[in-house]
Parts: sequence; C-alpha cells; structure tokens
Amino acid sequence: MARTILAFAALLLLLPSSPLFAHPLKVGVADITVRKTGIELLLSVNLFELDLLLGLDRNLNAQVERAELERKTPEILAYLNGKITVSHGREVLPMEAEPFRIGRSADGKPTFEARLTFRSSRPLEDPITIRCEPLTELGSDHQTIAKIAGEGRVEQFVFQKGMIYEAKRRGLLAHAIQFLSLGIHHIFIGYDHIAFLLGLLLMGGTLLNILKIVTSFTLAHSVTLSLAALDIVAMPPRLVESGIAFSVAYVALENLFFTRFDRRWVVSFFFGFIHGFGFANVLKDMSLPQSGLVSSLLFFNSGVEVGQILIVAMILPFLWLLRKSQFHHTVVRAASVVIFSVGVLWFYQRAL
Repeated sequence: MARTILAFAALLLLLPSSPLFAHPLKVGVADITVRKTGIELLLSVNLFELDLLLGLDRNLNAQVERAELERKTPEILAYLNGKITVSHGREVLPMEAEPFRIGRSADGKPTFEARLTFRSSRPLEDPITIRCEPLTELGSDHQTIAKIAGEGRVEQFVFQKGMIYEAKRRGLLAHAIQFLSLGIHHIFIGYDHIAFLLGLLLMGGTLLNILKIVTSFTLAHSVTLSLAALDIVAMPPRLVESGIAFSVAYVALENLFFTRFDRRWVVSFFFGFIHGFGFANVLKDMSLPQSGLVSSLLFFNSGVEVGQILIVAMILPFLWLLRKSQFHHTVVRAASVVIFSVGVLWFYQRAL
C-alpha cells in the first residue's frame, strides 16, 4: 500500500504544472465609459488564452509578437464582435477598434489590450445594455471585471457568460452578491491557498487547534488584503507569489520533520500576511474606483472567508477518518511530499 501511494505521488509530480502563479488569469478587466455620444470600452485579457482560441502565434516561438497581432486583426475583430455587444434600445451599436496592443498584468503575464468605441446616431439614454464575454468558451470560470462610469456615477460589474449589464443604478444587494461570489470563486481557483491549508490541517489535531489555525490565517490575510487593496501598503507581486509558494513548501517540511504541532496557528498567522497580499492583487488588477472600493473589499474578503470555510469543511471529515486508519502515517507523509514538491516548483517558477 505504501508503495502504491508513493507511486501515485510521483505520478502527480510528473503531471504538467499549468499556472506559474496560483491565480490563473481567467479574469479579464474592462474599463467602460458611458457618454452621450457612445460608449468606450478598454479591454484587457490573457494573451496566451486568446492565442489558444485564435492561433495568434504563427511562428510557434511560444510568444505572440506585435506583427502577429497585426496580421490577425481581422480575425480578432470578428471574434470581439461576437463576444462584445452594446445595445441602445433595439439598436446594436457598431464597434470601432484602435490598433491592438500587448501589455502586462500586475504579475507580469502578457495581456491583449483593446480600445473599443461604440458610437450612437442619437444621444444615449436608458435602456442601454452591454454584453462582454471574451474567452468564456474556455470555461465558466472566465469572467470580466468591469468598472463602468457615466452620468456622475461609477460602479462595478462582473460579466459572466449569459450575464448582461443594464444601465440602471444597482442596489447594494446585487453588488454584494457579485463580489461575494468573486471571493468564493477566487479561493477555489487559488490552488496555492488550498495547498497551504491542506498542509496545515494534514496533521489533524483537536477542534480547538484547527479553529486557531483557520482563525489566525483569516485575521492575518484580512489585514494585509485591506492594507494592500487600499494602497496603504504595497509589495512586488513576484515577491508575494514567491512567498506564498515558500509557505506551501515550508508547512509540508514541518509535516515531514517536526513532531509537535500545538503552535501551528503561529505559522498560519505569519504566512497569512503574505497570502493576504496575494488576494489583494486580484482587487488591484480590477482598477476599482475609490467610491466603491471599501464595499467591494468587504464583500470580496467575506467571499474568500466563506470559500475557505467550505474548503476546510470538505477536508476535515476525510482527515478525521484518515486518523483512524492504519494508513494515516503513510498517506500524510506521501501527501506532504507532493505538497512540498509542488511548493518548490511554484517557488522556482515565480522567483526565477
């Protein structure tokens, strides 16, 4: 049985590691300005994923160059026309596009940048509807976070497949649900956060110890999430992501070589500060306006906590059953080896 588990762990290590960072950029960003004469939309999405769909990299050198982007302009325009629409009543406004650009996200990933204009033949007034669904064919977890400004108000909206924005003042409940769901979604795709929590909880312990571990992690990352999102404290994304990877490898090493874990809440508290900066990078990438930043931060952080509670609730029953099994020691060590190896791989990719 031990050999089988170790072989399975080795197989996991041979699988391709998809994200260099633990927050795969499946979230696009749109800055939308509504004027009387039309609507301007600045779009930023993952260039690699757009390349997967449209085959932009013609010379197959694993990067999209400006010349390749220009050569594919007609195909890109046709794709965007099918994914982004602006309607004024029954009229669908025509799309105009400036030359496309290649940019960089906060963590260094190449992005596709487009400035799109939708002009109206008559002054814009309600009802106005906007659909923005780029890359959604790659999965339901692809979203576009939009900042929409117009008529003296600024608001945020999360575009998903089948979700359309209507130009009307949205209530606090709708705003809360959107950013709660975004926080829950983010923790579930934050593979390094999950690996860190799993590494912390693998050794089990009393319910009180587990509550101390989870609570200390929550308090710490809530502090740095708030400070970083409000631009009070800043840390380089590469340093943050490397620190998160190091935390994953460290807790796994503790599982392999330590014998006492009664003060593990101290470890979760210390590394929680670093993970909070990672959560904050998601909000900072959205370029949220100051007017709605505090409420967006509050609801996003609450969503992260709800997602974290759900993950812990799913892990604990399995771990408690495992403690009663004769394979407990072997499984914990094998899992810790896997977590350590993944943490080291992430650290190498992010730091170097």
